[in-house]
Amino acid sequence: MKKPLKYRELRRRLKRYGIEESKVRGKGSERMFVGFVGGRRITYPTKCHNEGDKKPTPVIEAIRRAFGLTEENGVTDKDFSGK
Repeated sequence: MKKPLKYRELRRRLKRYGIEESKVRGKGSERMFVGFVGGRRITYPTKCHNEGDKKPTPVIEAIRRAFGLTEENGVTDKDFSGK
């Protein structure tokens, strides 16, 4: 079942796949995720006013697609959720 995640939980899950939050990128409430996919550096901005902000499912799915963390790429929802 897909559901919204708190920002801190999303960041924790992405870290397992080598995707980090860049401390030097992003302005104001914008945070930048950075990772490598197929040898290319990928960045993805997202809004975050505080660590407890809930990210809606469509935003999470867009981030997963950007970093190749989809079922088509071999990462199931179960794998991504860590269950």
